[in-house]
Amino acid sequence: MTSLEHIKQEIASGIAAVLGGDIPVSQADLARPPQDDMGDLSFGCFAAAKAFKKSPVEIAKTIAAGFPQRDFVASAEAAGPYVNFRLDRKGLATIILRESLAMGEKYGESHKKRERIMIEYAQPNTHKEIHVGHLRNFVLGLSMVNLTRAAGYDVVPVSYMGDIGAHVAKCLWCLKKYHVGEPTPENKGKYLGQIYAEATRRVDEDESLKDEVAEVQRQLEAREPEWDLLWKETRQWSLDEFADIFLRLGVELERMYFESEVEEPGKQLVKELVAKGIAETGERGAIIVNLEKYGLGIFLVLKSDGNSLYSTKELALAGLKFMEFPGITRSLHIVDIRQSLYFKQLFKTLELMGFDKKMVHLAYEFVTLKEGAMSSRKGNIVAYEDFRDEVMARAAAETRKRREDWDEARVSEAAWIIADGAMKFGMLKIDPDRPIVFDIESSLAFEGFTGPYVQYAHARLSSILKKAAAAGMNDERVEGSEDEKEYRLLYAVAEFPAAAAAAAEACKPSILAQFLFDFAQQSNDFYRDVPVMSAAVEDQGRRRAIVRSARTVLANGLELLGIKAPAEM
Repeated sequence: MTSLEHIKQEIASGIAAVLGGDIPVSQADLARPPQDDMGDLSFGCFAAAKAFKKSPVEIAKTIAAGFPQRDFVASAEAAGPYVNFRLDRKGLATIILRESLAMGEKYGESHKKRERIMIEYAQPNTHKEIHVGHLRNFVLGLSMVNLTRAAGYDVVPVSYMGDIGAHVAKCLWCLKKYHVGEPTPENKGKYLGQIYAEATRRVDEDESLKDEVAEVQRQLEAREPEWDLLWKETRQWSLDEFADIFLRLGVELERMYFESEVEEPGKQLVKELVAKGIAETGERGAIIVNLEKYGLGIFLVLKSDGNSLYSTKELALAGLKFMEFPGITRSLHIVDIRQSLYFKQLFKTLELMGFDKKMVHLAYEFVTLKEGAMSSRKGNIVAYEDFRDEVMARAAAETRKRREDWDEARVSEAAWIIADGAMKFGMLKIDPDRPIVFDIESSLAFEGFTGPYVQYAHARLSSILKKAAAAGMNDERVEGSEDEKEYRLLYAVAEFPAAAAAAAEACKPSILAQFLFDFAQQSNDFYRDVPVMSAAVEDQGRRRAIVRSARTVLANGLELLGIKAPAEM
């Protein structure tokens, strides 16, 4: 529990004591007043007034008059239907400084919990090109891993990749039928994506080709040597590309699951479901689980020709995950919103099988173009590689303008940090359940609600500390004062751990992104309005400590979002 949380708890208990303990009061009932001059925390008396059948104004006066002495609470004042609490600014500021600076990189983390959680994300299909829609999955998953760990949970990050199935059969069919002997380009992942898009167009134009693709899939599932060798070779092309992208983005996985390893166990499991009466043969010969009485329709678990489906394999995957990682209490699946019904059907079928582990689907909306939704089937995607290179080029151009004295190596390094921050923040600032319309210009801007804006606030604070160190001014006074601007920035520092915890609890990194933007604005105001290097001697050490504390919040917050905090920009 942070110092601010402790104070809120003390105020809540004091209010409850005045009310006689009949009305439950918690930290959540305390909020910041709309204006700073009203105090630091405010309690609305409406619920209490209703319970006691008195006016809120009367209840507020009662609480203010009878509020007991509490640490760091300077006064309690009635203001209409509210009670406004003013805190001991100097005392609280001192505690916040000590707490944030002592914890350093760990500031914002919660106490360790016993619960172990698996988070599944970063699930691109092999033999397809990675596009900016995948990027939302990657950065949302990475931030959720970081936030959940910071909230104290033991997190196991994994991925589940589609390396077999109809899309692979379609790609390899086209590759072998129309591109034999063709020189393979350096970017093999992009090449496979183009082949897949071509295959889709050909099959759409001539439905008779579907039988050829189905036969290829059958031979792939039978591990026919000729097709199996081609599959292994091209699969590795995709995996090499994934590894490079994951490394650049900071995606780390403890285990990578593949559809190919659970295909046969999945088929065997479907047989068992039929034997137990959970599954049955449908009208067209496919194996189904009838979930209509649960309002979930028909769940297809095996094709009529015996070929597997996503569901075939994922039924087996669930048991494998919890067997390999004992102690997991729940598994969080970060998959796009189109799969919402599928996951409801999957989870219900697992429940009918007696599988009692908690499974959760964190759905996110699409990333769209002005022309419409992206699809690797149709080939009208914005490839991640092209997207990244465009953002990098613009970031490099901006960096050259700002830093004419930097060589190209330094420009390139800084440009990637800025581009990475722009891409990730641009995705994470939007709630997962809201669609994103991709816009390079807005995401890369150094002003406004963007990653570079928050990164730049960190760089500006770093510059103060760098100048101080160069001047031999290294001493810091970890002691608060009554100064309004100093106190307001430190109060915001104290609110950071709660913002990080709220983002983890709600599965919305956007909560933290919004906090960091607001905090960056406040930090920039402090940078502009409060002298540090030129301050009076008695103020310099304290203000340097405040700058370090604020920089810690920006660095730690960006790190939780998977974004680097540069010292220079």
